[in-house]
Amino acid sequence: MLRISKELRNYLIKGEKSSAAAIQLMEKSEALFKQNKLPIYQGFYSVGQFFMAKHAANPFKKLSYFKEGKKSLNHAISSDSKNLELRLFRLMTQEQAPAFLNYTDNINEDRSFILKNYENTTDEDLKIFIKKYLKK
Repeated sequence: MLRISKELRNYLIKGEKSSAAAIQLMEKSEALFKQNKLPIYQGFYSVGQFFMAKHAANPFKKLSYFKEGKKSLNHAISSDSKNLELRLFRLMTQEQAPAFLNYTDNINEDRSFILKNYENTTDEDLKIFIKKYLKK
């Protein structure tokens, strides 16, 4: 699982600037989710949807990707609300979503949860990833 998460995180890092990487992130995480139904893979897929909303040229397609990503991420978090990485995904997407989408409901809650819990994770790569993100 750790190796898979690292691979998906690499796509996640590249996906913000590259639609090809965002598509890879979606395809790989969707396949993994279909195999084992772990909410973390649904979360990675959701972030890919948000990236595609950013990359799409058509405004209707942008909104469609955004809505699907939001729905999917909320479902993943409701299935595993204590998952640090899922909460980080929601924090990242809410902080970066355009204001007119009004997607900011959980920023303070997620940031507080992450700050309180990230030192306890045994996943050192995730810990580093969180530290880098929070320093932005």
